[in-house]
Amino acid sequence: MQSTQLISRLDVSPAIVRRLCRDFTELSPETVERCITDVGLRGRHLGVDLTPEVVESLAREHLVSMVKSEPPSARRAEPSSGE
Repeated sequence: MQSTQLISRLDVSPAIVRRLCRDFTELSPETVERCITDVGLRGRHLGVDLTPEVVESLAREHLVSMVKSEPPSARRAEPSSGE
């Protein structure tokens, strides 16, 4: 099952997926979608009804931590101006 199928089953708005994909271009859309899905599934597992706003907020925090924790060696090298 694709993550987008899980998202629709969790009643997460596609607008949330679009916003977070737009805000986290460093990450693949699949990674962003999976993060959103994981947040929803964790809430379900814990027996917590998460509103779409809470899912977006929690996913955003997790995505920020993913971007900030990327090691420098994984970052793209900037082309030098003399080349």
